[in-house]
Amino acid sequence: MNPVRRLLLSIALAALAGAAVAAEPARLLVRHAMLVTLEAAQPDPFAGYLLVGADGRIAALGAGEPPAGMTATETVDAGGNVVMPGFLSGHSHLWQSAFRGISAGSRAWRAAIHGTYGPHFQTGDVRAFSLHGALDYLRHGITTTYNYSQNLDFSPELNEEQYTAELEAGGRFIFGYALIPRPSMEVVRANFAKFYARVKAAHDPLVLGINFASSGVGTAITDDYLKFEFQMMADFGLGMSMHYLEQPATIANNRETFARIEKLNGLSPRLSFAHFIHADDYIVARSGAAGVGMSWNPLSNGRLANGVVDIPKYRKAGVKIGMGIDGQASADISDPFENMRMGLYGVRNLYKDPAALLPIDVLRFHTIGTAEVFGVADEVGTLKVGKFADFLLVDPAEPDTGPVADLYATLVFACNVTNVRRIYVGGQLVALDGRLTGHDFPALSREVQQRVQAVREREAAARAAKKS
Repeated sequence: MNPVRRLLLSIALAALAGAAVAAEPARLLVRHAMLVTLEAAQPDPFAGYLLVGADGRIAALGAGEPPAGMTATETVDAGGNVVMPGFLSGHSHLWQSAFRGISAGSRAWRAAIHGTYGPHFQTGDVRAFSLHGALDYLRHGITTTYNYSQNLDFSPELNEEQYTAELEAGGRFIFGYALIPRPSMEVVRANFAKFYARVKAAHDPLVLGINFASSGVGTAITDDYLKFEFQMMADFGLGMSMHYLEQPATIANNRETFARIEKLNGLSPRLSFAHFIHADDYIVARSGAAGVGMSWNPLSNGRLANGVVDIPKYRKAGVKIGMGIDGQASADISDPFENMRMGLYGVRNLYKDPAALLPIDVLRFHTIGTAEVFGVADEVGTLKVGKFADFLLVDPAEPDTGPVADLYATLVFACNVTNVRRIYVGGQLVALDGRLTGHDFPALSREVQQRVQAVREREAAARAAKKS
């Protein structure tokens, strides 16, 4: 075949392939929905439709009935119920799902699960615990999670177990790779480089990004290791999240270490602080000016008596604000509705003013605000053409929340996860009336209980052996 004919044939085949792709039917059409887009340009809910393309992204949405001829493989009649973006959690320790309710009267839960039980975990425990946590988030309407992974034995295998569990769960996520300063910085870098290369090559649409989970400031971290963490951010072009200014006992120490962060040029839009409760005016101003983000965790902060964040002050200074559930060992329930209420009520009590923070504010913090903190606002966080079709169908009438005067107020003040009828990721149904559609969650729960019991027995045997 001569070159000209070969070229013409290639063009024709490409056109045919393009036509085949274009002809692929849309995945889902939702009709008769009350759309809460949370887009700044669309402040009011409206009755309309949403179309999900074959790629799992929003292909169209608008008011009223779908245009004539708009069809999809599946059509859902929302019956006037709310369709809103799935929630995001900007701070999570998913493996802690197996250790709820511990240390109910103290902050000793961390010592219990890290120090007492952690040394007795075996291969597969962290994967099972993390999968349980990820699915628990998903069935509560959290469709995107930032998982601040933790590495109890300083091995790359534990990062792998947590990452694999999130992929298996089927929700979207940003993975916070634990940077632990052992056995050496060189080993940490090499292990991460291998992990990151493999993740990038896979191009999995569930993975919105990789981020570094810092060893923390004001603990045992050295200046050299903090410098190493910021260097890793620069070398790989990634962000980092850092536990900071969380507990009252560490306020003075943490405030003093802010100078270390500034000295190392660590302040940037790619840095986010988890908790960030006790920042003074200087820290707030400098963080806001640098475009730093934070994850506000009201349930965890309240459970552990760590304090109330002055969100209006942070917001005014320009700090990007997202919200997180935190680990279930410190928040216990993975309910974003409860998280929003706890935060909203705390701020209103702090200011003694109901106008200090509004329902729409916390709704945006727990969705698009968190997406902005982690640089994924082009992918998730609102309902917009081109973004992933990760959304909830919420029925305020079952259980009945009464007549709706202000839909945002009803969602935040009166609804909870029992009002969530359907949860979609990429336009695919992942939960229906509180039950996961693609996982046997009761079986996983039984496995987790057995694994926790085995951990406790190993810990008890080791303790008895020390005494003998």
